[in-house]
Amino acid sequence: MFIDNIISSFFALEKEHIIVTDIDGKLVWKSEFFPYSTDDILEDMNSGHDDADEWEFLDIEQRVNLKVRRMVIEYEGKNYVCCHFTDITEYSMLVKETLGYTKNVADISDFQSRIMKIMSGSYDSFLPVLADYCSAKELVMYTETDGYITKSVYIGTTARSRLEYSNETEALFAFRRNERHGSYHCFLSSKTEDRRYSVFAKVTPSLKLDNLLDISAYNVLSLYIENSILREKIVYESEHDRLTGLYNKGKYLAMKADNFGDPSTIAIFNFDVNNLKHINDTYGHEYGDELIVKAAKSIRAVVSDKVFGFRMGGDEYIMVAVDVTEDEANAIADKWENALEKLNAEGGVYCVMALGLQYGEGSFSYDELYKQSDAKMYLDKKARKEKGQTSHLNT
Repeated sequence: MFIDNIISSFFALEKEHIIVTDIDGKLVWKSEFFPYSTDDILEDMNSGHDDADEWEFLDIEQRVNLKVRRMVIEYEGKNYVCCHFTDITEYSMLVKETLGYTKNVADISDFQSRIMKIMSGSYDSFLPVLADYCSAKELVMYTETDGYITKSVYIGTTARSRLEYSNETEALFAFRRNERHGSYHCFLSSKTEDRRYSVFAKVTPSLKLDNLLDISAYNVLSLYIENSILREKIVYESEHDRLTGLYNKGKYLAMKADNFGDPSTIAIFNFDVNNLKHINDTYGHEYGDELIVKAAKSIRAVVSDKVFGFRMGGDEYIMVAVDVTEDEANAIADKWENALEKLNAEGGVYCVMALGLQYGEGSFSYDELYKQSDAKMYLDKKARKEKGQTSHLNT
């Protein structure tokens, strides 16, 4: 009797969620307080669920998701369809959230795997992977790089350009994660020991902002960028002269062994700074270093993707230009001389440098060209000395 009462009470509650139709789908009976849209349910039942025992129905008007259980019952020679409805809205939302979370986990796992495969790449190599992950049409990265700012723009391919410091570029590092910068959204902004960097995504209808701001993606890329910058810094320090920022002798020998990419033409510029020993002995190494740095700045003023500058040690420098015409080589020499003249006009130690330029094309011998440029440099050094042209300290 006790169990019968409990079961009866249960079915009394369930009775409020039942409707009965005839075999043709016409409503025969429904619960007195049936809470759902009967017309929509009947239309749904008659639109293809004749053989189904269970299905789901979305009541758009009341925004509920219903589980429908169907049973055909015979009474006095006629068949009737009895349907019971259960509200599964919360369950459906939970399933949807769970599936969404599972998909997100799968997406971030794939993202992490793709990042790991390019860990040896440059600091901005991640841009195509991030663009794909958050469906970004354009990504922009700003990075401090040895006295200037490198701007990396990804729009299908990555293009780099160099920016000078200004109030505008300085402000790019002041943005924080999740801040807007015009039509761009800041993904991250941070710094290593001596370099700042920031990444922005252009806001478009396709941009998946949730993915862009995903903390897992943020952590992965922060680690990637810092690791890449540290690795590039180590490589940079191993290849560059610490005082001048030019390539060092080790880098020169490595590039020489590769014949500077086997160019069709080459120009070798041999430099020697005049009077360095006298400046060091008379005024001290502080002024000698200033002379060395000024000489290097004049060379750095003309380096490019075809022109490479090296400090070989002491007061000796070499510049190598590849795949240039003889006229272009002479123009580079003129540009260098103008750059040195401007630097000397700024004051401080007055720098005089001897130059020997030798040009080669076709089946040239690099070593032979080098000897010829070195010989020309000594002739220029002698001629300048005879004219009284010498490095000195302005007073």
